[in-house]
Amino acid sequence: MKFILKNIINDNCSLKLIYYNCLYFVKTNKTRCFLFLFLIISTLNLTAQNRTELEKKHKKTQEEIKYTNNLLKQTQRDKKISMNQLMILNKKIAARQELVNTITVEVESLDGKINENQENIKSLETNLDKLKQSYAKMIVFAYKTRSSYDKLMFVLSAKDFNSAYRRLKYLQQYADFRKTQMEAIVETRQNLSNKVEDLQVKKQDKESLLTEEKHETNQLTNEKGEQSKMLIGLKSKEKELARKLAEQKLSDQKLQKVINDIISEEIRKAEVARKEKIRKEKELKEQTKNNPKNPTKIETPVKVEKTNSPAIFDLTPAEQIVSDKFEINKGKLPWPIERGVITGTFGEHEHPILKGIKTKNDGVYISTTQGSSARTIFDGVISKIISIPGKNKAIIIRHGDFLTVYSNLKEVTVNVGDKVKAKQKIGVVYTDADDDNKTILELQIWQGTIKQNPEYWISSSN
Repeated sequence: MKFILKNIINDNCSLKLIYYNCLYFVKTNKTRCFLFLFLIISTLNLTAQNRTELEKKHKKTQEEIKYTNNLLKQTQRDKKISMNQLMILNKKIAARQELVNTITVEVESLDGKINENQENIKSLETNLDKLKQSYAKMIVFAYKTRSSYDKLMFVLSAKDFNSAYRRLKYLQQYADFRKTQMEAIVETRQNLSNKVEDLQVKKQDKESLLTEEKHETNQLTNEKGEQSKMLIGLKSKEKELARKLAEQKLSDQKLQKVINDIISEEIRKAEVARKEKIRKEKELKEQTKNNPKNPTKIETPVKVEKTNSPAIFDLTPAEQIVSDKFEINKGKLPWPIERGVITGTFGEHEHPILKGIKTKNDGVYISTTQGSSARTIFDGVISKIISIPGKNKAIIIRHGDFLTVYSNLKEVTVNVGDKVKAKQKIGVVYTDADDDNKTILELQIWQGTIKQNPEYWISSSN
C-alpha cells in the first residue's frame, strides 16, 4: 500500500500533504484507506478531465468563430445585406455566446483550483512547522546523547541479550526516523514552493481569462448591434425575400418528388421480388410433392442480422450490412465537406424576417468557402444525378436502406452506378455570385420514407 501511495504522490504533488495520514489509515483500517485513496484519485482525474474538455471546447469555439468571420467577409464584398449574411452572423453570435459561457465555466473551475491550492499551501505550512518542531526535539535529544559511550552503555546495560538487541534496533530505527524526518522537511518545502508557484500561474490564467471574457462580451454586444441593423435592412426587402422563399419551396418540392420517385421504385422492386420469391417457393413445393423420390434442394437463404428498423427496400446481404453499419455509425459520420458551419437547421422554423411565415428544411444547409468540394458521408452507390433550378446539381447516394442527398453542386465527378467510399469527393459546391458569393451545400438523410435530422448523424466536430 505504501508503494501505491508513493507512486501516486510522485505524479500528484498535492497528495504529499496527506501521505502520512494515509499511512496511519493503512495501519488502523485498510478498507477505509483504499476507499479514501480511490475517492482522491477519482476526484483528481475528473477535475483534470473537465479542465481538458473545457480547453478543447474553448479552442474549438474560437476556431469556429474565426471561420465564420471569414465566411462573413466573403459575403460582404459588395456591401449588400442578405439572408445568407444574417444566417452566418446568427451562427457567429451563437458561437460567441458559447465561448463566453465556456470562459465563465473555466474561470469558476480555476477559482476552485485556486482555493484548493490555498488550502494545500496552508496545510503544507502547518505540516512543515510540525515537522520542524519534531525534528528540533530530536536534534536536542541527539545532542544530549551524542556520546558513543552513552549509546554503548545503553545497549550493554540491558538485562539479557534479547533486550540488548531490541535496544540496538531502537537506536538504528531512531537514526533512520531522523533521516526520514529530514527528507520529509525537504520534500514538504519543495511541495510548498511548487504549490505557491502553481497558485501564481493559476491566478495569471484567471486574469487572462477574465480579460478575454470581457473582450468577447464586448464583441458579442457589437455583433448583436450589427444583427439588429441587418434585420432592419432586410425588412425593407420583404417582397424579394418572399419571392426567393417561394422559389426555394418550389425547388424543395421538385427534389423531394425525385427522392419519393426513387423510394417508390425501390418499394415496387421489393414487392415484385417478394412476389417472385413466393411464386418460386410454391413451385418448389409442388415439384417436391409430385416427385418425392428426387426432391429439389431448396437453398437456405443467408441470414443477416437486422436492426430494429425494418428495411423497406429489397436488400441483398451485402446491402443489409452497409445499411446496418450506416445506422451503427449514427453521430460519428464525417461531414459532407471538409470545413463549414450549419446555417440552416432541420425542421420547421419561423422566418426571421417575414412575420407569420414558416420555413421547412428537409435537411441542413452548410455554409462553406468558395471552391469547396462535396464528399460522401458513407460507403454507397450513386443512385441518381439530377439538375433542379434553384438546387443546381444534386447527387443521391444509396447506403442500403438509407439515402443521402447532396444538392447545390456546380459540377459532379461521379456517375450513376459508381460505388463510392466515405469522404470520397463527388463534386464542387456551387457559389452564387449574384447572392453575395453564397456557397451552401444542402445535405439530406432518409431512412426509407422517413426524413432524418443530419445533425444527429454527422460528427459534432468538423
